[in-house]
Amino acid sequence: MNTQNTETNLPSRIKQQILKAWEAGHGGTPDQVHLLQGEDGMALIIPKALYQAEIDLVKRESSGGGGRVLNQYLRTLLHTVATDFSPMIEEISQQKVAEIVPLIDLRAGWAIAFYRFKK
Repeated sequence: MNTQNTETNLPSRIKQQILKAWEAGHGGTPDQVHLLQGEDGMALIIPKALYQAEIDLVKRESSGGGGRVLNQYLRTLLHTVATDFSPMIEEISQQKVAEIVPLIDLRAGWAIAFYRFKK
């Protein structure tokens, strides 16, 4: 799959809207948003999306119970935010979104939403 970094095509206004939506729903202070576009989809990546305390909690927990709850909560929040921005993703990509897959990397503190395009 060929990928294209859409940083130059993504107006800073849209970046700020995505960051504000994440901050309103979760808090924290992520400072950037990245979009990578391929033929079949697009990835929305928010580095430093989690609080350091959340990352530390996951690293300390051996049973993983709290990590599972935190992961589910953050995935639900990310799916909500990502869904709200589907029209902008469709405008940027010139393709219709078929599915959104939210992923949270609890150890790195990243939030990633994959937009799969309709074929």
